[in-house]
Amino acid sequence: MSVMTVDTREPMPSPAQSTPPPEGSRGITEILPPEIFKELERGVLGQRRALSFVSVAVYKHVTGRVSGNILLIGNSGTGKTTIMNNIQRLYDSVPEYRWYRVQTILNANLLVDPERTEFRPERIMTAVEQRARLLLGDRPSPDDLKNSIERATVCIDEIDKMSTVVAGKPNPIGVVLQQGLLTLMEGEKVAYRTRAWVEGEERTVTLNIDTQHMMFVCGGAFEGLYDMVYDRVTKRGSGQRLRADTIRTADGAVRIEERFSLADYMKMTDLFKYGMVPQFMARFDKQIMLNDLSMDTLKEILLHSWDSPFQRSKRYFETMNIELAIDALAAALIAEAAAKENRTGARALRDVFSEVINPFEYDPFGSGQLTAREDGGHRLEVDSQTVRRALR
Repeated sequence: MSVMTVDTREPMPSPAQSTPPPEGSRGITEILPPEIFKELERGVLGQRRALSFVSVAVYKHVTGRVSGNILLIGNSGTGKTTIMNNIQRLYDSVPEYRWYRVQTILNANLLVDPERTEFRPERIMTAVEQRARLLLGDRPSPDDLKNSIERATVCIDEIDKMSTVVAGKPNPIGVVLQQGLLTLMEGEKVAYRTRAWVEGEERTVTLNIDTQHMMFVCGGAFEGLYDMVYDRVTKRGSGQRLRADTIRTADGAVRIEERFSLADYMKMTDLFKYGMVPQFMARFDKQIMLNDLSMDTLKEILLHSWDSPFQRSKRYFETMNIELAIDALAAALIAEAAAKENRTGARALRDVFSEVINPFEYDPFGSGQLTAREDGGHRLEVDSQTVRRALR
């Protein structure tokens, strides 16, 4: 078996410098953050501030000038994975980004061997390589694989589960993971063994991957952090008070509520106390706090997000030639109920909406609420009375 080592002795030029733009297209530096923002916002609702930072991070990554690593912090259902998926959609939909379409999303706990307490960077490389091969075709050269992997965006979810402290005790696995990722994010040469096509035949090769041009997007709910900061803020003598917000209900009534938002009170020292290593945190260009989703935002997600429970139910009823509709007040009532579960965000929409729609999905023709359409099909409209009855 022949083994070939691929290396570059000179520092690799930035992707923006080394890759010519597609014929007839713009240069990558011309696609500025506001344009990136508009494309990302098509798939992410209610997180405008976060998306402005993500847009800058993407621009930094594709131009190759400086690091664009980011950390997304937010309750479950606020959109961390959605943002990661829409970065991929951005790369896939913008022709000039075709060399940056290698992206992978991994769970943090898969990157450490718990038995040997060892960081496994090759698991990142393997996931990235699999994506690169899908884009490059059947016979990638060593240079093609190396360049594609080195431009990758690596998304690591549930990073909060790898804290260095768990239940008040040291967590060595968390230490190993954060130190291992820190090394990659600083820029490391990783010897990665794989197979590629050289001079018309497939050979085993060792690619010396330079990670300095990779973009790292980490995310986590940091649920313990939420409770820790809340206790600090509400502790007697803290000198801080919860913010009072004016809340408009689905029925149009107005009330004043005290609400806690992690973004309003969190300090960097809270993250250190939680168990995040200071040197690891320093490798992120920005720690981005995602907003808890308001009733109005949840209503927009319910009505317009392609993967919302309402839109999925519409596609379900289409198989029976039933047109599903929902009036504005009914949608607002569902969003209001979901907003009360502010620790689960958009995921709460699924639970609330399923309580409303399940009886109709089970037996739509026996529900008594179908109306005939001229084309021979039927229409089912969910109104406010239906929602109130289901959620009573």
